Amino acid sequence: MHTHFAGFLCCIALALSQAAAQVIGLPDTPEISPAGYDLIVGFETGGQADYTQWPRPEWPGGASGVTVGIGYDCGWNDARVILSDWMRLDRNALRLAETSGIRGTPARPRAAALRDIVVDWEIAMGVFDRVTVTRFWQLARRTYPGFDDLRPNAQAALVSLTFNRGSDMLGDRRYEMRMIRECAARADYAGMAYWNRRSARVWRGTDIYAGMARRREAEARLMETP
Repeated sequence: MHTHFAGFLCCIALALSQAAAQVIGLPDTPEISPAGYDLIVGFETGGQADYTQWPRPEWPGGASGVTVGIGYDCGWNDARVILSDWMRLDRNALRLAETSGIRGTPARPRAAALRDIVVDWEIAMGVFDRVTVTRFWQLARRTYPGFDDLRPNAQAALVSLTFNRGSDMLGDRRYEMRMIRECAARADYAGMAYWNRRSARVWRGTDIYAGMARRREAEARLMETP
């Protein structure tokens, strides 16, 4: 690691440790529907029993970076933010912060080098509750007009979708997301569910198709549930 960057990280870590664990730039945690909360945690971890079998940083593949806890992708987060979010890991937070911006295949060896880090379920869920849910709730609000007026389960389904696919709306692979956005603006829950199910075609023929189709179906059912 470059010495200047190492010094920068140490200074940031010290400043954060003196900041009473304040999280960078986050409003209060939203009240996500219980069904939506369980859906996201279930798909990201399989639940506590599955999580505790491998509570270490990993590289999920594709454009992901080093991922830790409940789907927290360091490759898509700033080093300062990672340090703030994972300060309970002490010096290991510095190591995670060093992977900021590293995505795709270069993240594979970085994840392998961090497998001595064990993230307890309690810590992982603390970051998920306090940080991840809030960030993706806010991103979903910005992405889908009319979000605040939707039923709680539909809101949670959009948070799950945003968590899994982000907010990009460009290109053929995002056609269904643009249609969901139009349906959300007029609270057309049946339309949202229809296009969400249709979006599974993006992964057809890949080894993750079955899992993606299950998640899109679960989100669609949540969109339809009052």
